[in-house]
Amino acid sequence: MTENDKIENQVGLVFQHVARLRTRYFDQQLAKHGLTSAQVFAINYLLREDGLTQVELSRLLGIGTVAVSGLVDRLEANGWVTRKADSRDRRSNRVWLTDKVAEKVGNLKEAGKAVNDASFKGMSKQEQDALVTALRVVRDNLKLATCDTPDAAL
Repeated sequence: MTENDKIENQVGLVFQHVARLRTRYFDQQLAKHGLTSAQVFAINYLLREDGLTQVELSRLLGIGTVAVSGLVDRLEANGWVTRKADSRDRRSNRVWLTDKVAEKVGNLKEAGKAVNDASFKGMSKQEQDALVTALRVVRDNLKLATCDTPDAAL
């Protein structure tokens, strides 16, 4: 095994490569719907709890409030979400899904399924389950190590 092979097999690099390639393929699948993976991640949080503030979305997505503002701007310009002032705090905006999302949820699920199908090709159901279980343990360990709560959304 060459030195380069050793480096490529290190777990951190494998995680990075897998995450980057999954995101790239997801973006390819979403392009025909006029969306990016980052936008769909935001939509997914709103599907779970519509009407989140931009600050809440920022925390859930793990990106800055300025980046969320730009992301929401693009979603709003394309008719995916609408922003309304928070009735309890006029300094905050709440983000609400539009009917357009309901029409496209099936397409978004298909895109996610395509990524998973490509990712797990050649793996048995048991191997897939074991991998997901192991990754959840790694995720929870890292959340604890970074002082995040284990049940915090990611």
